[in-house]
Amino acid sequence: MRSVLLALVSAVSLPAAAILIRPDRDDAEYLELATKYEASVAIGPVDAEGVVIAPSWVLTSARVAKELQGKKSVTLDGKTHGLKAVLPHPTADIALLFLGSGYRGALDFEPARLYRETDEAGKTVVVVGHGANGKIGAPLPREKSDHKKRAAVNTIDRLGNREFDLGIKPADQASDLQGALGAGDFGGPAFVETKDGMLVAGIASSAQGEWQTYVRVSTFVKWIESTMEETARRDLNDLLDGMGRS
Repeated sequence: MRSVLLALVSAVSLPAAAILIRPDRDDAEYLELATKYEASVAIGPVDAEGVVIAPSWVLTSARVAKELQGKKSVTLDGKTHGLKAVLPHPTADIALLFLGSGYRGALDFEPARLYRETDEAGKTVVVVGHGANGKIGAPLPREKSDHKKRAAVNTIDRLGNREFDLGIKPADQASDLQGALGAGDFGGPAFVETKDGMLVAGIASSAQGEWQTYVRVSTFVKWIESTMEETARRDLNDLLDGMGRS
């Protein structure tokens, strides 16, 4: 377990690190799993992650949003888009990015939907991020991040009112495709499977020791939806005023 802890501490301190994988599994398995989660996107110019939840809207962490304050554009998976508003929650590590209308027209996948139930404890989740191919329990690679999307599988082991935690487990107790967060994965989604498909249950917030912490989406659904509605209404009013509405 000590080697796991050392790897995770290193992952948080290096800017190019991303999802760490099991040393006894082929990286191709993580890359293949990630192809199912098109809504998870790399955010630049910061080294971070987010998830598209509606046309023109990306859900990420407040720490990522702080790095984007004052910017007029953002890159998603390497493509530049206009950035109209950065909207962090006032007390939680979750935020919304409101993109220019051009992104809506360029969207070629289905946005992710939000998980609303409060029964997350013990559920299996798929976590997604971009970056270098590090391995749990091994030194992180020194080469520049390859920015490839990887997905891994874990379990919600601790549930709080506003957050939940995933524990990084020894190989004999871990999921077949267990993965651990690195610095480049914060703001990224944790998906939970339901009868309606894979829904966003968490947003990556921090990693300390063997614990990976995610903000609970179910706790903040009302804030997410009300913020989107209010911002979109204000944007439309500004547009109409600019067209000379009396």
